[in-house]
Amino acid sequence: MTSQPQVVYVLVAKQPLTADPAAAFPWPDAEIVVVAAAGMEAVLREDVESAVPVRHVPHSEWQAWIEADAAGRVAQVVTNDEYCLEDCAALRAAFGLVPRHPARLANYLDKVAMKQALNAAGVATAGFLAFDQVRVDADLAGQAVKELGLPLVAKPRQEANSRGVEVLRDLDQLLDWQRRRAGEAGWHWEEFLEGRQFHANAIVREGDVEHVQVGRYVGPLLGFGQGQRVGSSTLPPDGPESVTGRRLNEAAVAALGGEGSFVVHTEYIQRPDGTPVVLEVAARAPGALVAEVSRLHAGVNLEQANLALQAGAPVGRPAPTGYAAAWLWVPVMPGEMFGAGPSFTGGSLVQIKRSGREGNLGDSGRFGASVLLWSRDAETVEADLELAENWDWTR
Repeated sequence: MTSQPQVVYVLVAKQPLTADPAAAFPWPDAEIVVVAAAGMEAVLREDVESAVPVRHVPHSEWQAWIEADAAGRVAQVVTNDEYCLEDCAALRAAFGLVPRHPARLANYLDKVAMKQALNAAGVATAGFLAFDQVRVDADLAGQAVKELGLPLVAKPRQEANSRGVEVLRDLDQLLDWQRRRAGEAGWHWEEFLEGRQFHANAIVREGDVEHVQVGRYVGPLLGFGQGQRVGSSTLPPDGPESVTGRRLNEAAVAALGGEGSFVVHTEYIQRPDGTPVVLEVAARAPGALVAEVSRLHAGVNLEQANLALQAGAPVGRPAPTGYAAAWLWVPVMPGEMFGAGPSFTGGSLVQIKRSGREGNLGDSGRFGASVLLWSRDAETVEADLELAENWDWTR
């Protein structure tokens, strides 16, 4: 479809929007509608303001509802929710829209298929052991320990945002996991990798990879609910670590499929010898504040770019702005309440979230504070990030 759309439907099911979807599209006369799965409460992240209407529709009725609501208007269907990628691709095909998602979408969604495709192309991944269904099997557990070592990671084949991921540290925990998950399908075990953790982001247009940024993570990717602070900071665009990230992203897209127009987010660990090892690759924009960091660092908000690309809206090529940027999320633990954050040297945006302001009455860590940092001096950003990471946020 080449006509300017009169209505754009943005699908969400589990992953809240992290940016105002209306800002993604340059068509002032187009109606933007968020179509959310029935029962989904947090359609927008707490800090996101948007006047876009939200319609809660049972998942099984999405196609019929959109057909009726569009009522002959020129429509587009887009998403940045990993749990909606297959639905979005199917709806685009049903409505005769240009394919924008990767043709081999399973390579980006199924983590076993992903590793198999990457390994076949010579891209290193964590070692893994796949099985059809979880069963209590001491021999299989022993095989996993022998092949993958301990600790190891139990991971769903198709989930996002670390849902369901567990680190199993000894054979007893592995056997207990088997008992708890017995009879379930869709799991695999993965080697536990240690090393510095990174992400590489790019825009993909029909196989052409346009690099946006490479970031180094602060803290482990798991453990937010247990009190671990998590964030990342941008690396110099022409530095050796960024070169490594760009090359890895190119290799990942070539292995998994670069058809269509989308954002790619690759997470990886760098071993002590410098070898990058892929953890996961997503055909969508990343969450947290990575999209806002990309806007500061490369002039493009990754989430808004991903939505625009699917709809055929113009998206400029990313280019370094001269700013370094970083973000940090701080969990508030049960019984805690947050006060003010520190004073920073560079640019900053600090938001104390509802659980931080009112106190955490739950039984695990919750989203308590959000920090966004930027400066033309990378050392200033790193110093401010270290200050935020070590700050006592409680009062």
